[in-house]
Amino acid sequence: MDNECKEGIMVDYKVPGVYVEEPFELALSIPAGETAIPVFACDDVKQSKVSDLQDGQEIQSWLDVNQLIAKQRDPLQQAVANATTTDSLKTAQEALNNFNDALLSDPLYLSLKTYFDNGGGRAYVMNVNSLASAVPGFDDITLLVQAGAKLDSFKTSVSTLCKPGNTYFAVFDGPSEEIDRNGQVTASTASIGSDQETQKKAKNATEPKDATEQKNATDPTKDYDSNPYTAAYYPWLQADWAIKSDKTRVDIPPSAAVAGAYCTVDRERGVWKAPANVALKGGVTPKYKVSNDLNGILNVPSSGGKAINVIRTFRGMGPLIWGARTLKSDLDTWRYVPVRRLFNAVEKDVHRAMGVAVFEPNSAPTWERVRSAIDIYLHNLWRQGALQGSTPQQAYFVQVGLGQTMTADDINNGKLIVQIGLAAVRPAEFIILQVSQQQLSVS
Repeated sequence: MDNECKEGIMVDYKVPGVYVEEPFELALSIPAGETAIPVFACDDVKQSKVSDLQDGQEIQSWLDVNQLIAKQRDPLQQAVANATTTDSLKTAQEALNNFNDALLSDPLYLSLKTYFDNGGGRAYVMNVNSLASAVPGFDDITLLVQAGAKLDSFKTSVSTLCKPGNTYFAVFDGPSEEIDRNGQVTASTASIGSDQETQKKAKNATEPKDATEQKNATDPTKDYDSNPYTAAYYPWLQADWAIKSDKTRVDIPPSAAVAGAYCTVDRERGVWKAPANVALKGGVTPKYKVSNDLNGILNVPSSGGKAINVIRTFRGMGPLIWGARTLKSDLDTWRYVPVRRLFNAVEKDVHRAMGVAVFEPNSAPTWERVRSAIDIYLHNLWRQGALQGSTPQQAYFVQVGLGQTMTADDINNGKLIVQIGLAAVRPAEFIILQVSQQQLSVS
């Protein structure tokens, strides 16, 4: 009989030589996955001026966007260059101006540009009404970005996707109106548009002036749900490159630029680092100034816990993201964006890795391999500074097994349950994450 390693049992070889053995054991490791892959919501992808976009299309870089735009703009630019008479030049230039103005009126174009300007990587575009049904079909999407889409439609999709058991995080555009110094949107500021005339009027609309306006003041967070899987950013942005041919400045949704900053921070520092005190690039500036007092009101709301993160400018500095709180900041556990996103990343990585063990017996050897793999993964996070504590024991724990996380009935029914504790805010103060899996082998 040939000398072999059968079913994991070592054979006693009787002839000198070199033998290759393939032990039949579960090899489990947990690589860190991508944490910032956004999908940009769009009211109607087909109507976007970025031509030929498809619902659910992946975009790798700004070059992809430019190539799509060039299909329409290049012939118009060529017509201007080839014009031989004053009338033909005027007609060609008007057509080009109309196209450029239409492009600047497209929230998706503005969002993609500011996203890639701020370090964003590959992303998807999708109709806002398709998000709830389509996003679960993509295993890499982690961020939902409003990108100027209608709030009600986006909010409906977010309420379906951004909840316990899923690993999505949503970035909302804050109110497009100006918030006064009392932290309210008044009737006068709510009517402000982006044209030059109303912008001049806006200078005098920064606070309520009479009893009527006080009565009409509204909470700027009233249209947002209290959800720890979401964050909102104010104010909207403007830029010198976003001015139409009639000199009208265009308002740019802030969520896309912030999503680009998320990507940069995740890539350079880690998902556990707050995307705050981060400069926005691409020539954008906040449409409205935010004072220290208003910043405090929005950052620590008096009721409801729905914090709004602000984008501010300081003397001698560019625009900075000046906050990293969720829309559930009255809940200590999930007050901060990086804490919620770190747990999303850990849950997704662990759940994906545990899938390798789905056909293994729900027994002690399997539990130990799962526990060991998760321990190594979390130890690496701790060494990188993701977890608080001077020792691993202060930073995290992993529990799995009979009497710890599972009962005899759980085991007999094929339930593999792991409990993970992470000290993401303070040493030895663990936030508990439970990951469950239905084993397909219950022997």
